[in-house]
Amino acid sequence: MRILLAGGGSGGHIYPALAIAEAIRRLDPDAEVAYAGTDHGLERELVPRAGLPFYAIHAAGLLVPGIRGKVYGLWQAQRGLWEAMALIRRLRPRAVVGTGGYVAGPVGLAAVLSGIPLVLQEQNAWPGFTNRTLARFARHVFVPFERARQHLPARVPVTVVPNPVRLEGAPARDAARAALGIAPEWTVLMVTGGSQGAAALNRFVLHHLDAFRHHADWALLWATGRRYHAEVQAALRRAGEAIDPKRVQVVEYFYEIARCYRAADLFLGRAGAMTLADLTAHGLASVLVPSPNVVGDHQTENARAMEAAGAARVVPEAALERGAWRLVAELMQDGARRQAMAQAARALYDPEAGLRMARIILEVAKAA
Repeated sequence: MRILLAGGGSGGHIYPALAIAEAIRRLDPDAEVAYAGTDHGLERELVPRAGLPFYAIHAAGLLVPGIRGKVYGLWQAQRGLWEAMALIRRLRPRAVVGTGGYVAGPVGLAAVLSGIPLVLQEQNAWPGFTNRTLARFARHVFVPFERARQHLPARVPVTVVPNPVRLEGAPARDAARAALGIAPEWTVLMVTGGSQGAAALNRFVLHHLDAFRHHADWALLWATGRRYHAEVQAALRRAGEAIDPKRVQVVEYFYEIARCYRAADLFLGRAGAMTLADLTAHGLASVLVPSPNVVGDHQTENARAMEAAGAARVVPEAALERGAWRLVAELMQDGARRQAMAQAARALYDPEAGLRMARIILEVAKAA
């Protein structure tokens, strides 16, 4: 039996798909799982690393400003649909699972047109455009929050289950630190603006980088995002002062992100759905800065839920420079407070989320 997954563009769509793939193979070792994504998204790199066959499909956004962008998006969508139809005819999957992103649109539609059962997994309280559009044709939809039901057709079966996180193979804390060259006694701040990066967070960290020179027991793991990496590196060179490369590690993206979560003591970054799922899975205290540029302001909703549970503190991006560093510094120096927040985060984690989804996906596939 073969299952085809589709999702991409950002890690928030890719990591749930990989977690679902792992759960499917755990429940049914004979199941074949393949992945369809774009040839320019992160999935192109992440999926082969997970050992899954990868197939590239053309796709682009439709919700873009300007006639040119919309025309280009429609042309790419049509091209992607033809490619997805051909792929489905070749692979003949028993079910298609879409996790959102541009590429899930043509692949999901191709499944519907081919009579293949479609299952969707949404990561946010406000479902994305692709999943909202395809939901009316789906056999089943997974959502992480009860409130997401109101945005989906009433007749579609919906299961509320947290976003799945792959923890198998994640290193122990000591092993993670050793691999990163981080001393056991250092207090580590992990910073990321998500797979695309965040200019406001990068500016904030650059402004307060001196703290890691003045605190000999502090360390920084910082992912700038690809589009900002060269800019940040140039700023660091202009600063002129030598920085210990083990205590301040700057990369464009955390490819071994589980290792970084394990090694860190405090997280500073965006409040994307999968980031929050990772924080709960790894039990990590956090200062969350929701992106102000997302539909429905769902990052703020998710972040406030973490804060209400005692697992995080929320700082609006507009308030970053008004006392946010004081909060970060206080938490870096207060181990007991971080530990209490970490325990609250871990209490929100559901280790069976991926398996719960995989069981239903396999049931749908077997009934096809």
